[in-house]
Amino acid sequence: MAEQVLELHNISKTYGAKVVLDQVSLVINRKDRIGLVGENGTGKTTFASIIMGTLAPDEGRVMPVPGLEIGYLPQEASFDDDLTVQQFFERAMGALDRLRAEMETLEHQMSAETAPDALNRLVERYGTLQEEFTRRGGYEADFRMEQVLAGLELSHVDRSRTARTLSGGEKTRMVLASLLLLSPLLLILDEPTNHLDITALEWLEQYLTEYAGAVLVISHDRRFLNRVVTQIVELSPADHKFTVFYGNYDAYAQERERLREQQMEAFEAQQTEIKELQRKIKQIHHNSGKGRPMPDNDKFAKGFFGGRAEVQKGADIKNAKKRLEKLLDNKLERPMAGWAINPDFRPDELISRDVIRLHEIGKQYDGRILFADVTATITAGERIVLQGPNGVGKTTLLKIILGLEQPDSGFVRLANGARIGYLDQEQESLDPNETVLEAYSHDLPGVEGEHRANLHKYGLFREDEVLQRIGNLSVGQRRKLQIARMIGTRANVLVLDEPTNHLDLASVESFEQALREFPGTVFAISHDRTFAEHVATSIWTIREGALAVTERVPIS
Repeated sequence: MAEQVLELHNISKTYGAKVVLDQVSLVINRKDRIGLVGENGTGKTTFASIIMGTLAPDEGRVMPVPGLEIGYLPQEASFDDDLTVQQFFERAMGALDRLRAEMETLEHQMSAETAPDALNRLVERYGTLQEEFTRRGGYEADFRMEQVLAGLELSHVDRSRTARTLSGGEKTRMVLASLLLLSPLLLILDEPTNHLDITALEWLEQYLTEYAGAVLVISHDRRFLNRVVTQIVELSPADHKFTVFYGNYDAYAQERERLREQQMEAFEAQQTEIKELQRKIKQIHHNSGKGRPMPDNDKFAKGFFGGRAEVQKGADIKNAKKRLEKLLDNKLERPMAGWAINPDFRPDELISRDVIRLHEIGKQYDGRILFADVTATITAGERIVLQGPNGVGKTTLLKIILGLEQPDSGFVRLANGARIGYLDQEQESLDPNETVLEAYSHDLPGVEGEHRANLHKYGLFREDEVLQRIGNLSVGQRRKLQIARMIGTRANVLVLDEPTNHLDLASVESFEQALREFPGTVFAISHDRTFAEHVATSIWTIREGALAVTERVPIS
């Protein structure tokens, strides 16, 4: 029998008039690997916060096993800026240190205790602590720390550095590393793949499949979900309830599509029957008003047969109306289509074939060569995905292309008429006090009505969302706002830094389709392996200071 660690029963949560969760329930057992999916802003992070106890539900119960320890990785990790890396990990290992200290105290007490009953109690307590210490990997703590830091590519980070000197990605990986070292019985990971390169991703996938506790993960990374989870919980934006699918992401996507087709067939069959009944009732009423004048000698037949016909018509109408009423009382809703990104790019025309030329680009950082003699040409219509380990200079090369950084050697040439739309990985440029509509409208031609219509038409925001404050949006919704602003520039060259980060799965898939149909040029940094497979016509890889180019045909 599965060992239950947490049960959530009939959880509901609203924000004002907006329903986020409606009577959702979930049981999490030890060794469960659960993927939580749903549109941006539907309440996935809210649900995680309720599990953590940092947010109270309006209704329902959260029932953890006694002493349950939960580790939580938020999308945007942060900690005390004055803390050094060494101090951070010492604090993270505090739970193990406390267990070790109590075990040592018990060892001294057991060696001195002579009363059998008291000794038995000490031995029992020691056994409980030892089991927990072993489960957390306490006896291999030093080895595990080196293993985790190497796996998440943090071994090179100077332990004396303070948090304020770390990048957002390094901070997130440090928090993730601390959680893995802590080994809580339940891990909740909100977009854990956002700051990992492919090597670290594959390491984390393997680590989580062997993890001794339960894992609940919110992720847009389809390959990660395929390799890690054994069930998918979908949070519906329509009724704010959960649907559970067993299997990995591919199994979920296939079953979800089958169910949607089944629901659509039932909806269309009911609509056909409703229309047929309405037509039948109308026809019977119409026919009952018809008739030709009859001669006197036909009056007996008219009275006899006409009476029988009228009775039959009355019965037909009654039965049809009864059936129609039943159908309307149990009317099926049209299955809700996914809220897909549908950008209307309309890029300015670019005549030149060579869009971006890199000539012998070189760059060093703190005396370390990031890359040297990078020479390449990006041509019109190409879709390039740049990959490579963290720290090799991918973002630096992107910023050199944009003119935000200067190379130490070489030069970049952009074609005349090249208009660049830039999707930044960070979101600092967004003012939390502005509304979606205000932030989108900056420097764009047109009037408010057009801007509202565009945000809705692009499939990025519903009409009731455009007046929300940015500070109240989810991280994924803020990402969609960045995409909307990029679309509005009429760019013919898109430069994207981790474009799928923070987006929900449906948005990722529809954005991929939009990029495949984009008539301009795309240059993207992405560690999303499925995104690269579906979008890239070339893969650029930076390794050991050199650039390698692999041409390919995208998978549709």
